[in-house]
Amino acid sequence: MKQKIKELLTPVSRKTENRLRQLCGKPTPAKRLVMVLVAFFMLAAFNIYFLFSSVKNIGKNEVKKELMKLEHIEGIKLPNNDSINNLLKQKMYEYE
Repeated sequence: MKQKIKELLTPVSRKTENRLRQLCGKPTPAKRLVMVLVAFFMLAAFNIYFLFSSVKNIGKNEVKKELMKLEHIEGIKLPNNDSINNLLKQKMYEYE
């Protein structure tokens, strides 16, 4: 399974790397550091935004209504004509 995933992702990885190299050339260590820091801070900003927007929406009425729609799971009604139970009952009557 891991080998299949690796085979699928390797061409994508190479294409992405080649495309970045075409756009930027071979990045110097300073450019590489800037690119990594920009990506880090953008993802951190999205993470913080989603975190605080979720916390803010916890107490709203719409969320409360959605939570109140929860119901208990009903049991499954199975037929009573279980052959094993019938055989066991017959054997019990035979021994009595």
